[in-house]
Parts: sequence; C-alpha cells; structure tokens
Amino acid sequence: MTEPTAAAKPLSLISRIIGVITSPRPTFEQALAVPRPVGVLFVAALLMGVAAAIPQFTPAAQEAVLNAQIDALSRNGPPPADAVARLQTLAPFLPYVVLVSTLIFVPIVAMVLGAVYWAIFNTIMGGTATFKQVLTVVTHSQIIRALSIVAAVPFMLSHPTMKFGGPFNLSALAPMVDETSRLARFLGNISVFDLWAAFVTATGLSVLYRRSLGSILVVVLGLLVIVAYGFTFLSR
Repeated sequence: MTEPTAAAKPLSLISRIIGVITSPRPTFEQALAVPRPVGVLFVAALLMGVAAAIPQFTPAAQEAVLNAQIDALSRNGPPPADAVARLQTLAPFLPYVVLVSTLIFVPIVAMVLGAVYWAIFNTIMGGTATFKQVLTVVTHSQIIRALSIVAAVPFMLSHPTMKFGGPFNLSALAPMVDETSRLARFLGNISVFDLWAAFVTATGLSVLYRRSLGSILVVVLGLLVIVAYGFTFLSR
C-alpha cells in the first residue's frame, strides 16, 4: 500500500514550504494526502529565477557571461563580428532571459524527475502511487534547490563568474585536485544543497511508498550522480 495517512486538514502553501525545510517527514505525511504540486513549484521556480537574475543586472556579471559566450564561439576560430555585436546588444536583457528561462526550465525538470521516479517505483518496484503524488514530492524538494541559489546570491554578486549554485559544491572537499580535471568538474556539479534535496526527496518517497528511507535514498543519490556525471561529460 502506498497511500499516506490522510490528514485532518490540508496544509497551507506556506506551511508546506516551511515544513519541507524544517520537518519533511511529517510535512509529507500530511501533504501527500491531498497532493498539490503546482503552487510550491511556482514559488520554487520564482525564487530560483529571481535569485539567479539579480547578479545578472551588474555590468561585471554581464561582461563575464559575454566573455564566456565569445569564448564558446571562438572554439572553431575567430567569431564573426556581427555575432559578437548581437551578443553585446542582448547583454542588458540577460537578467530577464535568466528569469523567464528558469520559470520554464524548472517545471520541465520537475516533470521529468517525477516521471523517472514514478516509472522506477511504480513500474519496476510495483508501487501504486499516482503521478501527482510523486510530482508533489519532487516539487517540494525544489524548495531546497531554490534555497541554494538564494544563498549563493551574495557570492555571485562579488564573484560574477561563479556558478548559480555558489561555493557550496563538493569540489571544496578535494582542493588538491586540478580544477580542470573531470573529477573536480564532477564534484563541482554536486552541492551540499543537492544532497539535502536528495534527502528530502527520498523522505517524501519513503512516506509515499512505505519503504525504508535508506533504500530509496540510494536510488535518489544514484540518479543525482548519473546526472552530475552527465553534465561533467557534456562540459568537457
């Protein structure tokens, strides 16, 4: 049986947002009785978009992004002058592009992750939870990822070339490793907030599927490692 215990009264949006940070298990025990993924997903995406866009209003950040784009164009030779001119024209609009793209990208990622977890635990492991319930778990865990970008804003303002995740990635655990190596880039793609979000996701799925937290956490962390390695391979 995968149905969570019914709650006497559905939790409000604010209660769910705070609860998933401070006490995820009891929060999921109530929230999954009446799954509501849309509101919390919008809040998470908005927080991510606004936090990621704020540093892009600074000239230093716009210049850093412009230089990175020019470097990418230069891999196959000197970039065309008209292409560079277009990038320079679009630079002031970068914050709005970041905001809008985040509002589009985050729901897509949540839907894909929800589908993957639903397929694993329903199709392969024989669970009976609805996709809406699984999506509720995934969207609530996005609040933790939003916190990572919010917390990184001060660092991104002072270091424009820093990733949106800020300095909270695992590369700090291996300072002796060459920062251009695959291992360093792999560790740089995983932050402590990613691990926190994985724990929250596993907690929600363990409540939903009535399985041990440890076994589900292995699956969630395994998926995190696969995605992080995929980004490492693509960015080489």
